Amino acid sequence: MSTGPGLSDFSFTFLGTGTSAGVPVIGCQCEVCTSDDQRDRRRRASICLQFTDGGGQERVILVDTSPDLRAQALDLRLDRCDAILFTHDHVDHTFGLDEVRRFNAVMGSSIDIYAEKETLDFLHRVYRHIFEAEKNINRSFVASLQEHELRVGEVLDIFGLRFTPLRLLHGRQPVLGFRIEALDGAGGVAPSQPGPLPLAYCTDVSEIPEESWGQLGELKTLVLDMLRPQPHPTHFSTAEAVSAAEKIAPGQTFFTHMTHDISHAGLELPAGMQLAYDGLVLS
Repeated sequence: MSTGPGLSDFSFTFLGTGTSAGVPVIGCQCEVCTSDDQRDRRRRASICLQFTDGGGQERVILVDTSPDLRAQALDLRLDRCDAILFTHDHVDHTFGLDEVRRFNAVMGSSIDIYAEKETLDFLHRVYRHIFEAEKNINRSFVASLQEHELRVGEVLDIFGLRFTPLRLLHGRQPVLGFRIEALDGAGGVAPSQPGPLPLAYCTDVSEIPEESWGQLGELKTLVLDMLRPQPHPTHFSTAEAVSAAEKIAPGQTFFTHMTHDISHAGLELPAGMQLAYDGLVLS
């Protein structure tokens, strides 16, 4: 599917940096939920990659479609979506998929989606009106999607970017992270990477299996799950996330998927590490 190497104008935007409940949390009057610091307002976690491919075409790739996708897309003024990659099947990462039908209408084309089989099966169950549109009682305006299965160990090259699926554990559930790199003219990984690349996006993780550590070397940027200071069975705590980032040793680390137990201005982190926030752009 690659349209050619030599991408330019690359940017990586945090669409959401919150946990499944978002921040502020409904019905909560804690210090973070009532904070005046806009960085403490966190929609559900997802990211957007924007760039111009080697053929001069502007491209937009999403990783996950949170329930907040409509508002996130309006804030970023998105008018296209060329592909969507999914980390896993949880509601806070998939329940915005219906919104992408507007991109279909604007672009006049379908959207390629990429996920593991278990996630694709989940999407079929939840979005029967999309994947089995012929069974809808009324003809309706639904998304047009082309699905593709991702497998750990098989890279995905699209529009001049390479995505390497990484096995992560979200409690007992296997999920995906992604190593993201630009390609060169021969279709290999470019020796000089634009902006924050090579970058690894690892949200919703409580353990990194031994098999995945080798894919996390020589990163310019690491984006890593950090739920809260207290331990949790399916997410890295603050201390666990910092320890993993120190072991990976990227050029810079940004933490995401945070609850209202973390105040943006109130958490001190080691040099080279910081909290991400909604709307933060890396370029």
